[in-house]
Amino acid sequence: MKKARNIIVAAALGMLMASCGGNRTPGFAIVIDPQSYEEAKTEVDEYMNTVESRGLYPILVIDRWGMPDSIRTRLIELHSDKTHPIEGCVFIGDIPVVMVRDAQHLTTALKMDQYNPSFDRNEYCIPSDRFYDCFDMDFKLIDQDSVRNEYFFYSLMADCSQVLHPTIYSARIFPRDNEMGGKYEKLRRYLQRVNGADNLNNPLDSVFYFSGEGFISESVDARIDEKIELYDHFPWMKRQHQTIDYIDWKRDTYVKERLLQQMQLEFDFAVLHHHGAPEVEYLSDYASIESIDDAVDVLQRYMREMMREGQHKGMNKAEVMRRVEKFFGCEFPASWFENAFDEDIVAQDNADDELEEQNVNIYFDDFTYYHPQARMVSLDACYNGSFHLDRSIQEGYLFGEGNGTMIVMANSVNVLQDKWVDHFIGLMGLGMRAGHMAQLGAYMEQHIFGDPTFAFTSAADCGFDVNQALLDGNEKFWKKQLDNTYPAVRILAMERLVEMGAQCSDLLADMFKTSESGIVRLAALMELSSFHDDNFVECLALALADGHEMTQRLAANMACKSGDSRLIPGLVAIADRNNTSERIEYDVTNALHTFDSIPVIEEFDRHFATVDCYLHKDSIGELIRRSLLSFTRSTVQEVREKLFDMEASQTVRKSGARALRNNPVHSLVPELLEMLSNPEEDDLILTVLWEAMGWYNISYQAPVIAAKALEISADERFSERVRNEALKTYHRIVR
Repeated sequence: MKKARNIIVAAALGMLMASCGGNRTPGFAIVIDPQSYEEAKTEVDEYMNTVESRGLYPILVIDRWGMPDSIRTRLIELHSDKTHPIEGCVFIGDIPVVMVRDAQHLTTALKMDQYNPSFDRNEYCIPSDRFYDCFDMDFKLIDQDSVRNEYFFYSLMADCSQVLHPTIYSARIFPRDNEMGGKYEKLRRYLQRVNGADNLNNPLDSVFYFSGEGFISESVDARIDEKIELYDHFPWMKRQHQTIDYIDWKRDTYVKERLLQQMQLEFDFAVLHHHGAPEVEYLSDYASIESIDDAVDVLQRYMREMMREGQHKGMNKAEVMRRVEKFFGCEFPASWFENAFDEDIVAQDNADDELEEQNVNIYFDDFTYYHPQARMVSLDACYNGSFHLDRSIQEGYLFGEGNGTMIVMANSVNVLQDKWVDHFIGLMGLGMRAGHMAQLGAYMEQHIFGDPTFAFTSAADCGFDVNQALLDGNEKFWKKQLDNTYPAVRILAMERLVEMGAQCSDLLADMFKTSESGIVRLAALMELSSFHDDNFVECLALALADGHEMTQRLAANMACKSGDSRLIPGLVAIADRNNTSERIEYDVTNALHTFDSIPVIEEFDRHFATVDCYLHKDSIGELIRRSLLSFTRSTVQEVREKLFDMEASQTVRKSGARALRNNPVHSLVPELLEMLSNPEEDDLILTVLWEAMGWYNISYQAPVIAAKALEISADERFSERVRNEALKTYHRIVR
C-alpha cells in the first residue's frame, strides 16, 4: 500500500476493517470474505491502491461474521463517518445473499403469488443487494436457508420507504467454481485486469447494440431511434472514426456466430436486448424457411416428432395423422410419417435438434471459448444476473480471458422489456463512475457486477467533475445545469432536483415542451410523474404523439397507470393511425384496457371521422371499433366476474385482485375502496388487493387511495398483515 493501514478489530460484528490513504476524500468499502482475501491478498491490496488512485479512500472490511445485518450495519457506520463517508462498496467473494420477500412492487416485472404454498420461495423472493445499499429501507430477518447457507430471507417492512433511492452504490465480484475455472483463479485474474486498466487512456467512443428475437415486439422503429438516442448520450461519436454498431437477430439464419465475433472486439459499451434465463441468452428463432425444400424438411421432422409423441401416448399412426391433418387443415403424404422410429433417423433428428439449439442461443458453457472484450456490457434480459446461482451468464462475461469486461449490468429475476435500461449511460462518457450510474437508475433486480469505481476517461468537458458534483451539488448548481450543452447532464440535473425535493414541476414541463433531445424529453416526463399535477397530465398527453419512439412507448405505459380521461384522445389517435410501431401498438392496447368503453368509443367515432388515409375506411373503422370495445370491456368484466363474486373461491377472487397489478382499472377504485373498508372481508383478499392498489401510484385516483390506505393502516379491526400492506401502499403513493 502507498500509506500505512490501521487494522481495527470490530468484535461485535466479527469483522476486521483496514483503512488506507487519502485525506477528507470520499470512502469506498471493499467487503470480502476471509478465504477470498487470503487467496487473492496481493490482488486485493493492489486494488486498494487502484481505488486510491481514483480519488477514493479505500476501506477493507473482512466479513468474519457472515450475517447480512452485520455487514449492513458496518456500511451504515462507514457512510456516517465524518472524515471519509463511503459513497459506495463492492462485495467480493462469498458475501451473504439476501432474498427479499414482500417487495415485488420494487421490481419491474416480477409478480409471482407469494401466498401460494405450492410456490418455492426461491422463485418469488428477490436476490437483491438493495438490502445493503438502501439505508432508508428496513428489513426483518425471516430465516437462513437450511440447504444453501448463503441465502438469508428477509421481509421488507411496511413503515419505511417503498421507493428505491440507494444511499450508496454497490456491486458484486462473485466468481463461482464451475466449468470456467476455480473461483479464486477467476477472482485473481479479474482483479489483475482491473488493476491494469488505470494505465489506459480510454474514452467511451465505441458502442454496439443487439436486438434479439421477440424483444419489444421486434420494433424496427425502436431500434432506429435507439441509435439517435446513443448519439444524444455521446454526441462526440458523430465524428469520423468513432462508432455505433448494430446487429439484428434476423441478420443471419443463425446470428450467434456473428454476435460472438463482434463481442470479441474491444467495444467500450455493448447493450444486448434479448430474452434470457440464468444460463442462456436467447438470441434467435429457429432457422427461417427460405425454400420449398426447407419447408418440407421442417414438416417431415415435425411429423416424425408427432409420431414418437403419439406412440408415447398410446396412439397409432392413423390417429397421429388425423390429429396432425386436423391441426393444419390439410392432408400430407403418408410417406412423411415413415421412418419415425428408424434408429438412424432418430439419431439424425436428435443431432439436428441439438445443433439447431446450440446455434440459436448463447449458453454458459460457450464461455469456455467465447471471450467477450467489451469494457462494459448491459444484459437487458431476464435472469442473466442470477448471481445467487452456481452458474449465471453475467459471470461468463466478467471472468473471461483477455483484457475483457470490467462491468456487467444484469438482472437477478425477470425484467420488464419497456424500461429505460441505459437512462444515465451518457454520464459514463463524461467520466462518471459505474457505481453512480447504477445508483441513479436503481432497480430491485438490476445489479452491477465488477468494479463500481471503474470510469472511462472523460471524452468531453461538461464544465465540472460529475463524481464530485453528485456529492456536493446544490439546487442552484443543478438548475444552472438545465442549460448544459450535454443532454446527459440535463437529465442528471432534473433527477437531482426532484431527488432534493425542489418544486420544479414548471421547469420540467418547460424542458419537455422545448427540448430538441428525445432523451431529455423522456427524462423530463419520467421526473414529472413524481408530481400529481396538471403539468404531468399535459406533458403525458403530448408525449403520446412524441417523435421519439421510446418517449411515446413509455408514455403509453404511463397513460395506463394514470387513467386520466384527458389522455383518451391521444391513445385513440394512436390506435387510429395507419403506421403505429409494433410495440407502441401493443402498449396502447394494454392502456386502453384500463379505460371505460363509453368515452373511448365516443372519442373514436369523433376522431376516425377526420381520418382520410384508409382505402376501405368503413370496414377498417368497424374493425378498430370492435377491437376498442373489446379492449375496454375485458378487464373490467374479468375483475367483476372474479373479485366481486362473493360466491367464487378464494383462489378465483385472488386472481381477480392480482389482475389489477398489470391493469389498474381506475373507474373501479370507489368500489374497490369500499371492499377494502370492510373488516369482514376475507383477510387474504384484502391483503392482495391492497398490494394491487400500490400499482396506482400515478393514477388520478392516487390521492384518495393514499388517504384510505393510511386510514386502514391504523384501524385495528383489520389484521396486522392487512394494515401493513395498506401502509406499504400509502408509502408507495406518497413518495
